[in-house]
Amino acid sequence: MPTVLIADKLAKQSVDVLRQAGLEVINRPGLTPEQLKEAVRGVEGAIVRSGAKFTADVLAEAGELKAVCRAGVGVDNIDVAAASRQGVVVMNTPGANTISTAEHTIALMLALSRNVGPAYLSMREGRWDRKKFMGAELAATTLGVVGLGRVGRAVAARAAAFDMKIAAYDPYISREAAAKLGIKVHDSLDELLKTCDYLTVHVPGGDPTRGMIGEAQIALMKPTARLVNCARGDVVDRDAVVAAVSEGRLAGAAFDVYSHEPPGDFEFARHDAILATPHLGASTEAAQIAVGIQAAEQMADALLRGHYRNAINVTSVPPEEMGVLRPYCELAYRMGQVIGTLNRGRLRSLKVMCTGVLAEHNATPVADHGVLGVLQAVLGDTVSIVSAPHLARERGLHVTCTTSVDQKDGFTDLVSLTLSTDASDLEVAGTVFGPEHIRMVKVGPFRTEVVPEGHLLLAFGQDKPGLIGSIGDTLFAAGVNIARMTFGRTEPGGDCLLALNMDSSCEEGTLEAIRALPAVDRAVRVALR
Repeated sequence: MPTVLIADKLAKQSVDVLRQAGLEVINRPGLTPEQLKEAVRGVEGAIVRSGAKFTADVLAEAGELKAVCRAGVGVDNIDVAAASRQGVVVMNTPGANTISTAEHTIALMLALSRNVGPAYLSMREGRWDRKKFMGAELAATTLGVVGLGRVGRAVAARAAAFDMKIAAYDPYISREAAAKLGIKVHDSLDELLKTCDYLTVHVPGGDPTRGMIGEAQIALMKPTARLVNCARGDVVDRDAVVAAVSEGRLAGAAFDVYSHEPPGDFEFARHDAILATPHLGASTEAAQIAVGIQAAEQMADALLRGHYRNAINVTSVPPEEMGVLRPYCELAYRMGQVIGTLNRGRLRSLKVMCTGVLAEHNATPVADHGVLGVLQAVLGDTVSIVSAPHLARERGLHVTCTTSVDQKDGFTDLVSLTLSTDASDLEVAGTVFGPEHIRMVKVGPFRTEVVPEGHLLLAFGQDKPGLIGSIGDTLFAAGVNIARMTFGRTEPGGDCLLALNMDSSCEEGTLEAIRALPAVDRAVRVALR
């Protein structure tokens, strides 16, 4: 029977689920990195929380390992790339902490609006400061929700029970889907910030959302507004928020997450209008039990039935079929990342077309990987191949996949993705040369041959003398080396696309310098995984 290592503390029910499924269990939480390297030898599965770090070094010792499951959402403590190279499936357990985090968000809103924290401390010191702690009601106020994922929707549903009006900003959900939830969707974050009395953020961390709420955004909010962050510490500029509260430009703020945990300095938490908790969003007995049971059930499915629920790095198809489809899935995934990054509007539909010999196979995994790429570009790495189709339906993104054995544009096989938004439509297409050489051969109206890998810069502009040289000079000045270049244009002197593979990503300042060049209309960097 397969053996599963539990490398972090889980509820007893998790162990029971594994053993009842017939799996051997080694329950050893709290291992040092060296002890973990020894413990993974000979085990087929491992379940972790946030403590155990499955680095490349640890994975290198796990010769029999088939699957790692993170009992939680984030997989920052697992080297997914190294696991993928070794054929190890990485899974997470999205959704198990949803209710717990949503309830904690509401608890912070209530405590913040009624001054529960400072009033409690005052009573403990023997004071009766009733007049000092005049509070505010939630009823009839507007709650602004940034991000309508699982937690955002759960918060909105609970806030509605307090007779709050719910507004939101989420550029990746359709108005129709939001309307069914009774939520008004704003076209811009700035628009939402101007109208809300309470603001709560529920978006993934990382570069796309880092500093999403900063000084400029706070300046748009009402001085009577209050802010709550139970999402990721780097989404909100905590120092800017604390300064705004101290200066009376915000009525209050509550934090449960921090860029560095624990924070190096707790001075911010001493302000009466600041409420801070030590990352308690998922810290309920029910949530801990639920996340552990879900992880155990997924591991049993993976090891005993080859069914990988919530897999981060694979899709569940027969091995023989995947052998044929793998390069096309990789192509669709990377093109999805490109088209998702180039997207300028609210997602409406994604059309996937597979033509030529490829059409003789089941093209659904190819389409799923295209969806995965698009959604990861806009929602972050927590989207998996299993959850991507569900998230697309949930957010009103209509996905179609069609096939035709007829060849298109002279290619034996061709995969095309057309993403439609409320702003525009954009098509990218690609093919596979030989067994593994993937290429994008069309980006919008431009015929080209782009290698979709690593750090990619797409510069759109006018085909004028000096365009290529000026972009090259800008990258040279920034110390960025160009590994590969390809060029496409509609006609001499007309619109053009310059695609550059770079050895490293260019900084935002360098990108802005390129965008400022006279012949450049738009420049976008894409980090392809």
